[in-house]
Amino acid sequence: MTRVFIWNCQLPRIPSAWRERLRDFGTYASGALFTLGWWFFIDGLVLARTHEEFPVKFGFEDWIPGLLCTLGMIITNSIDLSLLRDDSFSYDGSGGLAGKAKLTLFIGIALLAGGLAGSIAILAIKYIVPQVDASVLYIGFTNVIQTCSILLSSIILWFVHNAEHDNQYNFVLN
Repeated sequence: MTRVFIWNCQLPRIPSAWRERLRDFGTYASGALFTLGWWFFIDGLVLARTHEEFPVKFGFEDWIPGLLCTLGMIITNSIDLSLLRDDSFSYDGSGGLAGKAKLTLFIGIALLAGGLAGSIAILAIKYIVPQVDASVLYIGFTNVIQTCSILLSSIILWFVHNAEHDNQYNFVLN
């Protein structure tokens, strides 16, 4: 089987002392984005509960995208990159560890994407289509801000914890 390299990216050489600091900074930035996303959502929830005669009912369906993204983040970042690199393709029914890790990673990414798509759908259906007032539209955007920040947080955490010790990434299409 031949491999087709889509993109071969040489990263600049980073001293090992800086690499640890970059990893710590990425972890803190990821946590800050995650916290900021949930803070925006809770801010929208509190604003919706305290706003008198709120035109849109804030229900459980508004919580689902954030919960899906959070679950997807946990699943995605529980997979180690080294588990995905097993190139043994056996069709004997045993299904190696790499196949199970790839399936689990796919489920995590699907949850992240589904949460983001769900928050955009809720924004469109509950807030944009009924043409609510602009002051209430912010509450619809808090859900989208939440899922986007959780998605970015997951991406940052994935890259800083799965960065290779050599300074090269190869994106391969099998």
